[in-house]
Amino acid sequence: MRSLFVFLSCFLPILIFGQNLNPRNENRILDPNIASVKLSLNGSTLSLPFLQVNAPSGALVLEFDHLGDETQEYQYSFLHCDSNWQPSDLQDNEYINGYTDDRIQDFYSSFNTRASYTHYIVRLPNANMRWTKSGNYLLRVFLEDDKTQILERRFCVVEPSWRVDAEFVRPAQVGKQETHHEIDFKINYKDSRVNNPATEVKSVILQNGRWDNAIGPLPPFVARNNELVYDYQDKIVFPAGREFRYFDISTFNNLSDRVRSILVNKNDEYELTLETDRSRATSAVAYRSDLNGQFSIENQNPNQSLLQADYGWVLFSILQNAPLENEDIYLFGEFTDWQLKPAFKMTYNEEAHAYWGEAFLKQGFYNYMYQVVNKATSVPDGEGLEGNDYQASNQYSVLVYFRLYGTRYDRLMAAASFSSIDWNK
Repeated sequence: MRSLFVFLSCFLPILIFGQNLNPRNENRILDPNIASVKLSLNGSTLSLPFLQVNAPSGALVLEFDHLGDETQEYQYSFLHCDSNWQPSDLQDNEYINGYTDDRIQDFYSSFNTRASYTHYIVRLPNANMRWTKSGNYLLRVFLEDDKTQILERRFCVVEPSWRVDAEFVRPAQVGKQETHHEIDFKINYKDSRVNNPATEVKSVILQNGRWDNAIGPLPPFVARNNELVYDYQDKIVFPAGREFRYFDISTFNNLSDRVRSILVNKNDEYELTLETDRSRATSAVAYRSDLNGQFSIENQNPNQSLLQADYGWVLFSILQNAPLENEDIYLFGEFTDWQLKPAFKMTYNEEAHAYWGEAFLKQGFYNYMYQVVNKATSVPDGEGLEGNDYQASNQYSVLVYFRLYGTRYDRLMAAASFSSIDWNK
């Protein structure tokens, strides 16, 4: 069938030596053998990587796998960025207390699995490295011998000095009232000196922790007393989407939710076929709790640890009477880094009248969606195969940045998250 090398070779064009691989400092996997990357708060794998300046040791945890039998030696560092995710004007010794890079010392080999891998863990802050400033940070992992970067992840460090009060409002445009979420919020900056809010304060709004469709940085709409008001008309508006599709592959020993078949292919790899999907663009809404597009690594096999969690090819399909002429379809979610990657582009099967796609995934629970994208412009279709409904549950986060005139970096004064479920009740 397919080999892992063929599948992962789709990533190889981004490994060209000497190029600026990541000009916007986005979340990236730069090595085709890296998989199952999670950056979250300790003890909560579904949390967003937002934490305070004075967070205790090990509060932030990065976990990832290197596929294959060989163990690699990795180091890590982090870079301070401004609100636009460009390197700040600070020198590394101005925002790091300790070493500027350090070796990853926690790694463990899988056992009793068909797919061999080494599991790596980085806990921050730690005795060797701690941040001292708030703001945006990029965590970088690279090979110890030649410094080749293999992985980059964004996280945010907050000095929670300001309060954010947010509410959902009916979208200003009538045509969006049943399909979109519009957000207004206020910032209380009591006891802080803000000379010119229009130039010194910026806010970014995220939907489900995604940076690909983030809104901002935006200045306040109105400033009054010690309060900054974000009451824009038709500006802080997100397509509501639907509850994410899901599947459970926490065990390969029997069929779990939405898994139609499990077999071992000729390459001695697990192959799991999911139930065939259908378009939801015009279907009725059915609320179901989801992971807001994320995934969680789990092993439900009795008496097995996570180091015995295996990998397998997961086969997706969605019915479509004929291939789309001007659009492509991609698998999309946290497991694709919220990016349109060639490896997750689907192909049309004439005989089955369906689009097919696949992903090499570790045991666990997964959310996903199908992203329809214009071939000429690479712009996603707002409705696509999923549709939008204002009753959908999404988590929204407001990040508030402050740079007093004459200072050299953007402080992060607040990071507040809230759910649209509270509005829909």
